[in-house]
Amino acid sequence: MGRGRGKQRKEAEAAREEEERRCLLEASPLRKEAVEAMRLDREGRHDEAIARADELAAKHPESAVVLHLAAGLHQNASTRSARDGSDGQASVMHLVYARDLYAQAKRLAPNCVQIATGFAMAKVASAKDYEPDREIMRALAISSPTDPAENNVAFDLDRTLSTTMDRLAKAREAALFHSHHIMSHMSAKIIPAVVVDMLDISKREGAATAKKQAKKALVERFGYSARAHLTHAKISLDFARGLDPNIDKKPFLNSILDALNNLVEEFSNSLEIAMFRAKLWFVMGKYCSVEVECDRAIRMEEPTDPREEDVPPGSIPGEKPEDRKSYIRTELKRLLQKLVLVCRDYWCSLASEKQDSFRLVGLKYLHLHFVTFYQDDHEAAKTISDALNFVKKNKSWRFWICPYCVGKKIPDIDSLLQHMRSKHPEGGFWTNLRQVFDPESISDTYQGDHFSDNATICQDSEENYVLHFKRMDDIFKYLFLRAADNIEEKPFSQIREEKCRNGVFILEKIKLKLNNVPTDISSSEV
Repeated sequence: MGRGRGKQRKEAEAAREEEERRCLLEASPLRKEAVEAMRLDREGRHDEAIARADELAAKHPESAVVLHLAAGLHQNASTRSARDGSDGQASVMHLVYARDLYAQAKRLAPNCVQIATGFAMAKVASAKDYEPDREIMRALAISSPTDPAENNVAFDLDRTLSTTMDRLAKAREAALFHSHHIMSHMSAKIIPAVVVDMLDISKREGAATAKKQAKKALVERFGYSARAHLTHAKISLDFARGLDPNIDKKPFLNSILDALNNLVEEFSNSLEIAMFRAKLWFVMGKYCSVEVECDRAIRMEEPTDPREEDVPPGSIPGEKPEDRKSYIRTELKRLLQKLVLVCRDYWCSLASEKQDSFRLVGLKYLHLHFVTFYQDDHEAAKTISDALNFVKKNKSWRFWICPYCVGKKIPDIDSLLQHMRSKHPEGGFWTNLRQVFDPESISDTYQGDHFSDNATICQDSEENYVLHFKRMDDIFKYLFLRAADNIEEKPFSQIREEKCRNGVFILEKIKLKLNNVPTDISSSEV
């Protein structure tokens, strides 16, 4: 009860303070005049309202509320003129007045979210870059905003939002809504135009000149844009290509990569940045990094539409976003195929002794590869780890799985039948099954499903398990086709579930046949 009364007292106190603030604002003669100008606009008498607001703004240049009113009325007039096409010049002039008035109001009320948002929208309507993105970002970042009612007489006429918190929430919501429009405009219109200008400068005056200008005009100005960073990277790459052949280009290429590597987290869904990095790593001979980056990009679940980032703008073909994404994925797969060809050429260049060592792949190092370049829980790393642990414990590469309870590894056929009899008795089925075949006829030695003809597992001098490939042509062919997704791959868990389903199907058929087996099976056949 005490807490309830305390809450009621606070609410009553807040309401009283709100009412006192409203009365104080309304008591101002200047504010009353501003309200009347707003009322004229609401009645459709727009020209009269603008004339009255301009008169007030001229007489009271230090009043944020009056300047905000005049700026908003000119902005609305510009929108009306542009919409009906009646007077294009008038629309432009109203917009000029609006920007100037918003700038003055911002100086007087820098923490007003509504003034900042209006200022940003007045800037975005121009063909020139008046930096509306920076103003709308500033509006969203204001940490201690003032009550919108202090600088907006519309609240004197509209009493729907009764508290400061309600008004602030509505102002921030509007700023966020307009920010999407503004940032879309910058990405689709302003930034591409600057990119084209920088690329033209690079062609006319050389990459050295364009590189410096692009850093300021793109990277520093539009740091939130992947296209801006990629343009600077491309021009920097052109600069490195144009250097004297005797100059070591690696420091320049590493500098480009370092800049892009710092952007990966911010632009984690950028196919364009991923492709640029992968291709540059390929040129530099960092093939492991190429593979990892291609794999990361191909597996992106919701990549950004390349149309928003490509350099030059419009260079990635495709009518739809998925077409453009597919194009880049195909390019990345071709790069992976080039990796396979490089690997094959390298192997062919080796002496026969080194080729023999090339055929040996240590499972411990293979596991380390997946842990180092992928996630710790990568399926391949987990599969190798589980296999090594199983072999260490059971001295066998083969294990059996009960098709009825998937997951438990059973070391041999005899243990499997014992498990079946104890966990899934079902009458005398398993006893009868045991009479039909000899478990000892089934080998527990390793027989790989895929590499049985081309690979064996053995131990090296340090008793580490290694895969020994007999022929490399098949391996390179497999890797080449796999890079282009021409080989269907299934997760180990899916393969296991399918085998279990097939096992259950077979066992159910055997059950039906064993039901008709005579008691004395010595003279009968199943």
